[in-house]
Amino acid sequence: MPRNAPRLAGNVCLLTAALALAVPATAAPATAAAPTPAVRATAAAALPQVRSVSLPIDGSFAGPTETVHVQGTLDVTVVTLPTAAGGGTAQVISSLDDTTAVGVPSGKTYYLVGAHRDDAPFSAAATTTLHVRPVFLLVPPTGAPSRVQPVTVTIPVTSTGVTGPITATVG
Repeated sequence: MPRNAPRLAGNVCLLTAALALAVPATAAPATAAAPTPAVRATAAAALPQVRSVSLPIDGSFAGPTETVHVQGTLDVTVVTLPTAAGGGTAQVISSLDDTTAVGVPSGKTYYLVGAHRDDAPFSAAATTTLHVRPVFLLVPPTGAPSRVQPVTVTIPVTSTGVTGPITATVG
């Protein structure tokens, strides 16, 4: 390796000299015209918007065999992907956190688990209110788990992809 060091240094010097000859010293730096406000607004409208919230959930829904009362937290992340012309697609990722469920009237403890991703379009004309029903697993004390949709997530989205207050209801 020490014998290659002088050869490597020589190659670096030759490359530097070649670049110095190839680029004229009087070259003016490249400048771009400043974008107009309309171009900046269009570019800003096309940027993805991300919003995450943790929402308390507390309520009852009709389970497969009995009414189930659920309490806990629903974490919701909304990523809007607007188009330059307005409108676009919203990705809604919902996941349960520290959620317990109890059967009524049996008092059995259930586990409500899972995460779900939904894609929904939003309008270029006006504010769109998205209603998403994520699918989760309800695991009983005995028996097979069942897929349930106990929560409705509501998200208002403007034509540029900006989200309003996100809410979640059980039932």
